[in-house]
Amino acid sequence: MINLPSLNNEAERLDALHVLEVLDTGEEEEFDNIVKLASIISYAPIAALTFVDADRIWYKAKLGIVITESPRNNDAADLYPFFVAIPIVVNKNLVIGHLSVAGFDKATLTQEQHKGLALLAQQVVTLLQMRMPVINNSIKEFYESILNNIPTDIVVFDADHKYLFANPGAIRNDELRKFIIGKDDFEYAAYRNRDPKIAEARRAQFMEVKNSGKPLGWEESQTDPDGNVITFLRKMFPMHDEHGNFIMVIGFAIDISDRKNLEEKQTTIMEQLAMQNTQLIDFCNVVSHNLRGPLINMAMLAEFIRDSEDVEEQKLLVTKLEPVIESLKGTFNELVESIQIRQDKDVKSDHLNFATCLQETLDGLVGEIQKAEAKISVDFADAPAVNYPHKYLASIFYNLISNAIRYQSPERKLSLNLSSKIRENNIILTVTDNGLGIDLAKHKDHIFKIGKVFHRHPDAKGLGLFMTKTQVEAMGGRIWVESLPDEGSTFSVEFVKQNRIG
Repeated sequence: MINLPSLNNEAERLDALHVLEVLDTGEEEEFDNIVKLASIISYAPIAALTFVDADRIWYKAKLGIVITESPRNNDAADLYPFFVAIPIVVNKNLVIGHLSVAGFDKATLTQEQHKGLALLAQQVVTLLQMRMPVINNSIKEFYESILNNIPTDIVVFDADHKYLFANPGAIRNDELRKFIIGKDDFEYAAYRNRDPKIAEARRAQFMEVKNSGKPLGWEESQTDPDGNVITFLRKMFPMHDEHGNFIMVIGFAIDISDRKNLEEKQTTIMEQLAMQNTQLIDFCNVVSHNLRGPLINMAMLAEFIRDSEDVEEQKLLVTKLEPVIESLKGTFNELVESIQIRQDKDVKSDHLNFATCLQETLDGLVGEIQKAEAKISVDFADAPAVNYPHKYLASIFYNLISNAIRYQSPERKLSLNLSSKIRENNIILTVTDNGLGIDLAKHKDHIFKIGKVFHRHPDAKGLGLFMTKTQVEAMGGRIWVESLPDEGSTFSVEFVKQNRIG
């Protein structure tokens, strides 16, 4: 499952390999663990440490395959969609074998994973040289040199969730790294004065790995001292001895913040494209259904004016042309404003008191309210304020209240009830009237579309609810209605991400 080494210096290469006396030796835990680490770092199900003899490839250690040797001219590498081989190099330029990883699905290693595999390959050479009398490093120092130089966070726990090892990637401070050995996350959290919930989560993850015997992976976000959000991909791997007994857990983490940021940017772009597509469809619908009629009327009136020779008749036709132009201009301006609202992502929010903003609207409608003899009740006790753009909240109040006045029932005096409630981190504003109501069975899909009216009224244009929905959705919220014919309507507006404000 490897590429052949260069045939350059073949005689010297074979001499170096034979001097190391590694061919045809038995299994050794040190090499087996290197192969396991290679598999963990690369997420590869297959890994092997191989040496290339004169006419064969011999497998010193392997994971995920059952093979001891293969012909030197094998092409097994072609069988795996994912395959990486790191050369084992001695005397600077003699390739005696490979540390290789492979998988059945295509994948690309990160730069850090490549560095980790290269470091493991270097440590293979160091371990081989330990067979020589001039080398006197301990196995413990050997493994620590590997783990301390791999550019990822690595920790090792014993069977009781006590720390056996933590590399500088996991804990930079030397004093803390020494302190934690032999202790668990609860002791570490207490020492650092951290929330014990973190230790509880770590213990639960450790126990899941220990009890299931299977690796566990998850994403975790943290905030650094500068306030930046850093996202890690964390994994825990159970380790067992030759008898299958659980002995330890190896955990590591890789910084995937760049990938998460890219995903968020892609999501934002997709949302913007979807919004622009919706705007385009709305624009086409408005042009088709709302602007075409007035334009045809204008064209006909212009033709009549041109053909008429009677000055008085021409004046009469001009007076009929003016309201058509005003209606067309109003519809066009509303459409342009709705598009601007959706594109204005930096609109400023203020801390607004519902009662104060409502009173501003009522003051502007005082004549209509008195004429309707409307009775208005208010209950903003549960959520008296909201963080929102002032012009949007004023528009919401105006459109909902003026609609209630416009479509009040001739059979009874108008009654209006406004209230606000907290729902998790959001606020729900409701406006209920006892007016004509709407037949939702017929009009449910057209309530908030531009130019749609459901009752005859000389001032009805079908623009208010369309604009209100546009403003609410621009801020990430939503609006909906519950209504029955001749009973009234309840409009609900959800203001999102409010937390608890007074």
